[in-house]
Amino acid sequence: MKLLQSISGTIESLAADGSGIIPRTEGKPFLVYNTIPGETVNAILVKRTGEGHRARLDEVVVPSEDRVLPKCPFATECGGCKWQHMGYDRQLAEKLLRLRTTFDELGIPCSVDAIDPCPSQFYYRNRMDFVFGRNGELGLKLPDRWWATLDLNTCFLLSEESTNIVNDVRTWAKFTGLPFWNSKTHEGFFRYLVIREGKNTGERMVTLVTSDAAAMPEGLVDVIGDRATSVIHGINARMTDLSVSDAIVPLKGDPFIREKINDIAYKITPNAFFQTNSAMAAKLQDEVLRHCEKAIEPLSDPTILDLYCGSGFFSLALSHRFPRVKVIGIEENAEAIACANENAETNKALAEYFVSKSEDFDWAGYAPDVVIVDPPRAGMHPQVIETLLRAAPKTIVYISCKHERFAKEFNGTATGAPALSTRYRIAESTGLDLFPHTPHIEFVAKLERLD
Repeated sequence: MKLLQSISGTIESLAADGSGIIPRTEGKPFLVYNTIPGETVNAILVKRTGEGHRARLDEVVVPSEDRVLPKCPFATECGGCKWQHMGYDRQLAEKLLRLRTTFDELGIPCSVDAIDPCPSQFYYRNRMDFVFGRNGELGLKLPDRWWATLDLNTCFLLSEESTNIVNDVRTWAKFTGLPFWNSKTHEGFFRYLVIREGKNTGERMVTLVTSDAAAMPEGLVDVIGDRATSVIHGINARMTDLSVSDAIVPLKGDPFIREKINDIAYKITPNAFFQTNSAMAAKLQDEVLRHCEKAIEPLSDPTILDLYCGSGFFSLALSHRFPRVKVIGIEENAEAIACANENAETNKALAEYFVSKSEDFDWAGYAPDVVIVDPPRAGMHPQVIETLLRAAPKTIVYISCKHERFAKEFNGTATGAPALSTRYRIAESTGLDLFPHTPHIEFVAKLERLD
């Protein structure tokens, strides 16, 4: 098939990236963003990929009754909210279908019968990473075009005040006359504008990431004014396109903010990972603690191990709520562990923390009764799974931001890793919607040892 060729068809289902699938009797399917299963559409072929032929939506011939008008004028272009055209109830239904389909195809029982909804579908994020384009744009990267930035003058994900900061910083950056980062040539000064908010504390940190440590031009702090408690100059000279700051220069306030989740105060530094949806993070934390409480209830001197613990999101809450429990956290990011230790002191929690990769730390010697795992999207290292099976804690609480990976680790189809199902069963599982208008699903499973 030729690029820019017109195609038409009916959307049968949704792909993992949120695009609609038009199946073909021969060859790879057509993939069309901004569609809903059941709709008949016309589209234009724009790209061939390993997953299928990408096509740009041209016309919805027969719309779904669940189609709604997106709130954001950039929704169909941006990629940050791939499902704003879909009613929220339908979004939840599609997420549930995708979750159950994954497990059914792998022959794994799934008890999830509904996705726990987010109370707010807009302004729910506590962090956004806005990227500068080579011509002075400031917004988000365009889907399938890693080098191009969509200039956004409004966004309904973070807050209205933060959107105003983005617009003011863009104007100021252009006024300085300094060049903007070019992702193709790896040249330029301005790279990222990262805004983090404490939804429950009212604090806000603005980090302007540049390519070198040259002095920041005058005026940034004044432009932002009292809308931020912290203003940071972050430096990132890497060729890789990341918003991380290898060095920071505080320009105003402390080089961190605090957020409060379920009465626990967390220190958040520029590079530290923290759950991006504060409201749903509280629900997620409650779910994990509920599973842990059931597991340790009959035990006299329990030990809980928190792998991939970050800055102590789960372990601090556990130590605070169950002071009799020995809580140990392991995390490879030294900055996150420093935050965890400070957070423990702030909250008078007795959790113990170690800087290490989970696969390198000899944690089996602690004989944990419960192990919490919250790995990155790539899942657990095979060595971690082997150690889990060898140590055989009574309960594993698995938090997964990619349920497909969890399913493969459970049934043993993950490359190089033994199956968790050889020693564990899924006792309970939950799906949560941490990111409305996206295909993302947060999955929590309580695994009980087979005795």
